[in-house]
Amino acid sequence: MKKIVPLLMSSGLVLIMSSCKQDKKAGQQTAMTKDTLNIRTERVSVSALKGDYCFMKAENKDTTSVHLAVSGDQVKGEMTWQPWEKDGAAGTLLGKLISDNEMEVLYDYTIEGSKQTETKIMKIDQDKLYLKVGELTDPKNNGNLVYKDPSKAVYSEVLNSVSCK
Repeated sequence: MKKIVPLLMSSGLVLIMSSCKQDKKAGQQTAMTKDTLNIRTERVSVSALKGDYCFMKAENKDTTSVHLAVSGDQVKGEMTWQPWEKDGAAGTLLGKLISDNEMEVLYDYTIEGSKQTETKIMKIDQDKLYLKVGELTDPKNNGNLVYKDPSKAVYSEVLNSVSCK
């Protein structure tokens, strides 16, 4: 019996050591995968979006259309909101990419004959444009609307990709 206990202990120790080696190898494979993913992430830069993008949303008889031209980290474009049988808004977009697919732009538009500007945060994800919607304020009372609290704004307006004409 005395000889069996050390034999069992040494067998158990060998099993523990071999399982540690396997875990270490699995850990190395995981680390390699993470490193590979990091390399891919690093290669995707804010210039991953480039060229022209067009989007539209038609709800009932109201339409919203957006054209974006992305070059480097610069974003330019136009946006039109046309409600059925009412005055709409139309103007230009100018801003920058703030991440791989997210941008902050200034929407300079005319609505009901008045000039106005509004900060907008948008993101392109696959074939959709998401617009952040949140409470707006005009802190300087000059017609320049900004998000009251950008962290509370949510991506709730979605436009579908359309062919640019």
